[in-house]
Amino acid sequence: MFEKILLATDLSPAWDEIIACAGELKVLGARELILAHVVTVKFLGGMEGQILQEAEPRLAAQKEKLASQGFQVAAEVATGLPGYALYDVARKHGAQLLVVGPQKTSRWQERLLGSVTSAVLHRAELPILLLKARITEEMPEGTCRLEAKELLRHLLFPTDFSETAQRALEVLQELGSRGVAKVSLLHALDVPGGFQYPPGFQELAVAQAQEQLADWAGKLKAAGIPEVQTVFDPGRPLPAILQALETEDISLILMGTQGKGFLRELFLGSVAHNVARLAPCPVLLIPPARM
Repeated sequence: MFEKILLATDLSPAWDEIIACAGELKVLGARELILAHVVTVKFLGGMEGQILQEAEPRLAAQKEKLASQGFQVAAEVATGLPGYALYDVARKHGAQLLVVGPQKTSRWQERLLGSVTSAVLHRAELPILLLKARITEEMPEGTCRLEAKELLRHLLFPTDFSETAQRALEVLQELGSRGVAKVSLLHALDVPGGFQYPPGFQELAVAQAQEQLADWAGKLKAAGIPEVQTVFDPGRPLPAILQALETEDISLILMGTQGKGFLRELFLGSVAHNVARLAPCPVLLIPPARM
């Protein structure tokens, strides 16, 4: 599965919380972690030396914390734009998954550079796990205080039955042997309005979608997942997904993303991009196959 995982740390306290919970990644198959910190030097006016010097002890401390949890760890400081530099590090080490968490980016940097999360989503060269850093305050510092625990307890799997969704299905089937307890398999029909459809079209589309849901549910059960429930929604995908998040206790969302590129993401949005932005739980995004 995901034996080599790249962690895109910004060395902030929020990432200290993520580092303390890295053991949770073992359920995904993690054995080797690559801890990468990107310094964007283009706009720093010659300050890169000082910034690199300040980053080294923080990176070393996070590396030691990961090693204490039984991982083989490599640490690297890269320079450049995050959306390119992180994938360069991933290719260098053969990483199979990129983990992105909260960033301490200022509003000015957000407007100028775009967030690290948006940058890696736009390129989407390998699966991406987005973590949120909500913590349980009453627990002592240094322990795993993130609410993003038991990742495989209850997965929400939205699908449109596309080729990319098929890739996500294959990932979920592999995770089935790693202890997935429950999956909610969701499909939103989303038939566009404003067209004159032939008689019986809506009924046929509903029947076909429900048949595909049943077929995919069978594949997930065959992969060893003990509980699979199907959810059919006649409306649009994003509201259906958000509704499922309100009514179910979801530990992880797994879905495909088309990686449509910056301008289409900016002006049209995408289901994956908006789920990544709005979901309160971790999101595992599977990109299309690279040509």
